[in-house]
This record gives sequence, C-alpha cells and structure tokens, in this order.
Amino acid sequence: MKEALALFFTLSLYLLPNPTHSTRNPIRLPTAASGGIPVVDMEGDELQPGKPYMLRSWNWTHGGVRLASLDGATTICPSDVILGCKLDYGSTVTFTPADPNAAVVLRSSFLNIQFAVPTVRLCANNVSWEVEYEASSGQRFVKAGDVLSHPFKIESIAPGLRAYMITYCESGTDNCYEVGSHYGQQTRLALSTDEVYAVTFMKPRDV
Repeated sequence: MKEALALFFTLSLYLLPNPTHSTRNPIRLPTAASGGIPVVDMEGDELQPGKPYMLRSWNWTHGGVRLASLDGATTICPSDVILGCKLDYGSTVTFTPADPNAAVVLRSSFLNIQFAVPTVRLCANNVSWEVEYEASSGQRFVKAGDVLSHPFKIESIAPGLRAYMITYCESGTDNCYEVGSHYGQQTRLALSTDEVYAVTFMKPRDV
C-alpha cells in the first residue's frame, strides 16, 4: 500500500501544470532576428545601433566615407557621399535597424545609415543615406537627404577578416545592389560595378 501511494505521489508531480509552460511564462521560440549574425568592427566588437562609427576601406585603397558638397557654395546642405584619400578617416555615421528592438546590428538586416556630424540647423535632418539618379552621368549615387527609410544592408565579404560590403535594396525588397566606388573627378559611393566598396568599421578616435 505504501509503495502504491508513493508511486501515485510521484506521478502527480509530473501531471501538475508546469508554471514555465503557462500563459504567463510562454516559451520564447527563437526568431530570425534573434538568430542573426552580428556585424563586428575591426576590433571584433558588435556594432551597436545609434553609436558612431567610421567606415574605412578594408584594404586601405581609399580613405573613409565623408559627407561633402561637390557643388560648393551653390548647395546649402552637403549631400554628396565621397571617399577621402588614404589618410582620411572620414565622417562618423550611425546605424538604425528597421527592427526597433534590435540590440545589435545584424548582417543582412534592413537599416538606415546617417551621418553623425555637426551641421547647421537647416541641414540637421539632411543626413540619411539614400540613392539618387544623376542624369548627367547616368549613375545612381549614394546621397544624404531627409528620407527616413531603411533600404540598406551590411553583408559579409570575408567574415574572418571582418570585411563587409553595403547593399541598397529598392523599396525595402530583396532586389539589392552592391554599393561600390565610382571613379571620376572625385571618388563617390554609387550603385556601381567599378569596384565593390569593401569596408571595415572603426570606433571614432583621434587621428
């Protein structure tokens, strides 16, 4: 009789509701975002949304990405995205994932890229990366403007070497184009086949 009671008590423990399976404590299954691979900077640290970084040519053939005005005084707000010389570390940028809950920047995820540089008040919102067609050259260039969308992605080129490329995806679709270096009087970022801009990410520093 004692053995039968002991067996009943043991089975009842397994049959009682488990609080970890209740509606108050649901099992959180992994999502595509949570299973993503973080982008890392040249020191191996994960990129943080909203934190400033410099985009540097991975193989040091170019300098960093910089906000400039190729039209000079005729343009109120600088809008051209250029590549500086080899010793130019460029302007700082920030990354804002389309997922507002993202704790880090993930590969192949949609994001917004903005320059994080001082501007006059009139130009404070004209810092987001976008793509515009230039009729005179027939080229689509990366420009800075006030469109707050998330059309860019960061893709790995060589994971072990922390080398990446940036892609532009039209209207938030998977129809993506590689962002490359377009050579002219000034090297600019464009949806170009001249050369993919292989980039590594650096924390701001005194140079």
